[in-house]
Amino acid sequence: MLWQDITIAGTGAWIPPIRPEHQPAGGPGTGRPSMMALNGFTSAAVSKDNTATQMAARAGLKALRHADVTSADLSLLVHAGFQDPDHYTPSAYLMRVLGGKDTAGIEVGAASDGGAAALVAAADHLAARPDAKATLVTTGARFPDERWGHSRELGYVAGDAGAAAVLTRGTGFARLVATAHVTESQLEGQTRTREGDTGVARRSPVEETGFMSHIDVLQRATHRCVETVLDEAAVKPADIAHVVPIAIGSVVLDMLLSGSPLGLRADDTSWTYGRHLGHAGPSDVLLALDRAFRSGTLRTGDRVLVVSFGVGFRWTTALLEITRDPVAMAPAGRSHTEGGWS
Repeated sequence: MLWQDITIAGTGAWIPPIRPEHQPAGGPGTGRPSMMALNGFTSAAVSKDNTATQMAARAGLKALRHADVTSADLSLLVHAGFQDPDHYTPSAYLMRVLGGKDTAGIEVGAASDGGAAALVAAADHLAARPDAKATLVTTGARFPDERWGHSRELGYVAGDAGAAAVLTRGTGFARLVATAHVTESQLEGQTRTREGDTGVARRSPVEETGFMSHIDVLQRATHRCVETVLDEAAVKPADIAHVVPIAIGSVVLDMLLSGSPLGLRADDTSWTYGRHLGHAGPSDVLLALDRAFRSGTLRTGDRVLVVSFGVGFRWTTALLEITRDPVAMAPAGRSHTEGGWS
């Protein structure tokens, strides 16, 4: 889908303390590196004192300041979270601390594709409501070890973080050019918990096997989603200055991107940043965009391609074009000077 006059005007991130990951061996006495080591994760952001929704709120505040947009300007708040046990209604909390009196709030449940899917939902709202000034997208994820520590066995490290973006009509620094979606819903059974499991044992098949048994389907869907957005925008792979995938690990990303029209490897993308934070679910792509926008490396005319997917399985690609140099504000990560939330 092609977009007209929809822009990103500000972004924000809240990243808790980062802790190094100790890479286990491939097995007792094997001397081989583990899948986690091969996947390239070096550390993970770990939150002990903020819930996922509180981190999303902190990131949202930073995004509003970056965009110079007030709460009263927000027509819609779109939140993407993942299995938040601390907030049954996270959008209501976020509207209370970030929204204006006329702000509506919705939640997007698209697993790790949530950040990109929420961007599209926010853009849809602006396109459909000519009177709307701005929308706010927030994401938050927290993966406590007692529930998600087993992810290391599958080759990835889960990270905690909140991220956000403000979308406006025409006033931002990054224009939303085109988006595309692909769904492979025949794989949804891989995300259903097994009957009889309770508590921390309540896992789905994909949590036990990982992605490798479905890698052919994942490759085809990724390639189709990338091709669709590039074709609609009449943009060639060589015209892309920066690629932002979800931070799922270098092994999986190499397989998904190397055979795609992009012909890239993980280390050619924002993965070089994500590997230090861990896979933060729906926050991945907004964290990487925030980092890129504030880094000072993007220039007017540069094109940025977001390549997102989540279990279920569904994909979102989004093509952005930098229309003016992003304003460098405060560092993208945690600010110790801001007050607490309740």
